[in-house]
Amino acid sequence: MRRPPNLLILSVVFLIALAATIVFSYRAGLHAHRLRWENEPIRAWMSVPFVAHTHHVPPEILYQAIGVEPRPHDRRPLRMIARAQNRPAEAVIRDLDNALARAGHTHPAFPGGQRH
Repeated sequence: MRRPPNLLILSVVFLIALAATIVFSYRAGLHAHRLRWENEPIRAWMSVPFVAHTHHVPPEILYQAIGVEPRPHDRRPLRMIARAQNRPAEAVIRDLDNALARAGHTHPAFPGGQRH
């Protein structure tokens, strides 16, 4: 039986190392992206399902916190929900922040105290 040349063995080892690097880099990128959204403060353009998904909380908890009946496929931004309730978007966001805190999920406050 003939022994493979050293260059062939080295090439195979290099390709395996390259594949492992790509796989682990991809997984690290996904994790970093997920952490970024989880630590993002709630903003008026976000929807309740989006906030629930990024903070791993059932949307029903958040809908209940802002006094809205859950609807299937409700993608209204918080700004529209606040307008329908005749109250500022900041009040709706504060209610959601409080509900997340009660559920054990916290995130940093928005720099400057303003939300858009």
